[in-house]
Amino acid sequence: MAPVGTPAILLRAYPYGETSRILRFHTETHGLLSVMARGARGKTGKGGLTLATFASGELTAYVRPHRDLHTMKDFACTRLRSRLGNDVLRFAGASAVAELVVGHAEQEANPPVFQGLKDSLDTLEDAPAHLVPAACLSGLWRIVSAFGFTPVLDACTQCGRALAPDDVGRFDLAAGGMLCPSCAQPSGGPRMGPGARSQVQSFVAGALPESLSHARQHLALVSDFVTFHIAQRPLKSLKFLADMLPPDREA
Repeated sequence: MAPVGTPAILLRAYPYGETSRILRFHTETHGLLSVMARGARGKTGKGGLTLATFASGELTAYVRPHRDLHTMKDFACTRLRSRLGNDVLRFAGASAVAELVVGHAEQEANPPVFQGLKDSLDTLEDAPAHLVPAACLSGLWRIVSAFGFTPVLDACTQCGRALAPDDVGRFDLAAGGMLCPSCAQPSGGPRMGPGARSQVQSFVAGALPESLSHARQHLALVSDFVTFHIAQRPLKSLKFLADMLPPDREA
């Protein structure tokens, strides 16, 4: 069997026996792929493989149809992203994005998810320190949207009316977006004004708002959204991320 090569991002690594590892990649051409890296333990660094979590590169593997575990031939790292492992908040954000992909991507090509993952990790590594909380939120919303669950933020999901620039409505999880002031019920979802809506729109688009005063409230929203539409249970890494975010403050 001839090996196949594909751009890939390493998301998880587990020891196997005394010398090997099981690695979980998200790849451009095969989606989520688990491979056995025989003899890989102790062979990192100069003259060996670079198998750091969140690294991008070219994966070469023997991929057999209808198998859950394949055999790795080589991984040529092209971007290490070492900064993600040296900053606890960046690491928490990257771990949350990775958990979402590992838990819910399929073993088939999904270019929007692969590109969203790559862009999210790059943004998390490159963002200046004061924008890292926004980069964490943006990474999650970008993956959510890549899975096909982009929230509706510019119109009411019940009556269809476009939201006015100064409308304060409520975010309805089941509907996947906003309810206008007329359709929203007091006991409904969290209230969202134009500022919060604009920030979520920025996150989905990969832009980082300079001012972010309620990062934990934003995280609670995306966490609830992921639980309702994708995961059916809270992601473990989001609790760690919530603990790492700065306390919310008044705008």
